[in-house]
Amino acid sequence: MSLTSRALVRRLIPALCAAALLADPSGAAAQGVAGPYLAAEQAARRGDLQAAAAQYAEALARDPQNTMLLERALMHRLAAGSVGPAVALARRMDAVGGGRAGEHLAAITLAADALMRGEPGKAGGVLEGEVDAENGFVGALMRPWAVFATGETELALEMMREVEDGGIAGPAGRYLAAFHGGLMLAAIGDDAGAVAAFERAREGAGAGTRRLVRAQAVSLARLGRVEEAVEVLETWLTRSYSDPQITRLRREIAEGAQPEPIVADAAQGAAEALYGLSRYLVRGPNRLVGLGYVRLAAHLRPDFIDAHLLLAEQMVQAEQYELAVRSYDAIPEDAAEALDARIGRAAALEGEEKVDEAVQALRAAIARWPREIDAHRALADLLRRHSRFEEAAEAYDGAIALIDTPENRHWPLFYQRGITLERSKQWARAEEDFRKALELEPDQPLVLNYLGYSWVEMGRNLDEAQAMIEKAVEQRPEDGYIVDSLGWVLYRLGKFEQAVEHLGRAVELRPVDPVINDHYGDALWMVGRRVEAEFQWNRALSFDPEEEVVERIDRKLEFGLDTVLAEEAAAGRPAIIGQTGETATDNDGG
Repeated sequence: MSLTSRALVRRLIPALCAAALLADPSGAAAQGVAGPYLAAEQAARRGDLQAAAAQYAEALARDPQNTMLLERALMHRLAAGSVGPAVALARRMDAVGGGRAGEHLAAITLAADALMRGEPGKAGGVLEGEVDAENGFVGALMRPWAVFATGETELALEMMREVEDGGIAGPAGRYLAAFHGGLMLAAIGDDAGAVAAFERAREGAGAGTRRLVRAQAVSLARLGRVEEAVEVLETWLTRSYSDPQITRLRREIAEGAQPEPIVADAAQGAAEALYGLSRYLVRGPNRLVGLGYVRLAAHLRPDFIDAHLLLAEQMVQAEQYELAVRSYDAIPEDAAEALDARIGRAAALEGEEKVDEAVQALRAAIARWPREIDAHRALADLLRRHSRFEEAAEAYDGAIALIDTPENRHWPLFYQRGITLERSKQWARAEEDFRKALELEPDQPLVLNYLGYSWVEMGRNLDEAQAMIEKAVEQRPEDGYIVDSLGWVLYRLGKFEQAVEHLGRAVELRPVDPVINDHYGDALWMVGRRVEAEFQWNRALSFDPEEEVVERIDRKLEFGLDTVLAEEAAAGRPAIIGQTGETATDNDGG
């Protein structure tokens, strides 16, 4: 099916669904369901969950027996954060049944609400059917917490261990169950047992997550094993540029503090289960369910800052920038997560095209947290994205100045600063940074590609440059941009037949990139396939290239590449290495 056909089908689906609603013998047409239904579908597609929830609710009010509308209304109410109305819809879904996804979300919603209202027995009863259901892992994690809330601690721990041993959701499920078993043990003061459970969790989760590392360090500190706790936190910190939350915890523990466990009761434990799974779901096809989980997590634990940060991040992804800014602004300034919130807020402002305001916000963050690499890097990345390369290089300078001894994890900072230096005509410093990045991360394909391509553009180190880019292609054969770089390097070296092969492959990988299509056209011209070359140049024009690319393609189409190359050669910009006076440099990309 062509792209056009698929697009047409996507546009027709809401209309076809509306037609089905109108054909419903219950009289939906007379009640005017189609209008609010189509409005809900449109709002959902543009990411406006609140509008979608309101319109689905309106459609449901006009056709109360329609279980499909009930399910969609529930999912969108919950995802939008309207937990009270979602609970009412969940009760209706529980009474009448419906689609599996709707029934599942209804059960989880009712269980969370029961825990919130201090009715753990009711929550456990609702969740009992979820444990064995398809996609019922969240129910399997929450049910022991419901039992824990009744005071049956040993039974709750036994149930959680059964979830861990049963492998309901594979290795990830075992890790989460071990983690929650540790949280239960820590909550009752058995920190030794908690540490053992957290160790099992780390065996299944590699380096683990920030919350697992935090929980393990807290239990170690409460046992008086301060050096081990600090070591756990320092190992985590070696994986990131900076982490204010973990850095603060490390300082407090080193100074003798014994922080409280990260989960104190069953409601917080259930919130942890919902949040842990939502982090995976919100980035996949079950995004709405994931958003519902994290909303319930925040409902069960209103001070759950990580949940609020995840919600704000998802609002940015949905381009609901104003709501995201408000969510980030709600994070307390004295919270360990405050810097994450300020960086996220700047991303939301950037999404609103308020770039100067975002820059100002990040400069204020640097003033507030001058020793945090992430603050400097966030500003540098923002400036680089908007081609403010000299300012970006200065911001990267600030980040790199905070590094005592560069390690493998720091290679992106040198690579990114190298890009900004190259773009701001500071090649000597840029080359140093690219070499430093390769010293820290040997054979890194992005760095190999950028440095090798830059050398070819300058006519330097040609054999080494080609070898670098070939090595990058070996590692990323499906990366159209890197394959294009190899093809363009071969073109610049006068190896036109080989260039055609690789540039053709690059076009297959990135069919709508204007520069890659333009490059392919040039190579086709040089091997005598001139009609095909003109076709590729016209394709490139259809993909909205930059103005200077448009001008050059227009001249090629009117006068031919030979004439354009001769004109450029006269300006002293050789395009084919080793040839002078006949060809000229093309600076368009790669």
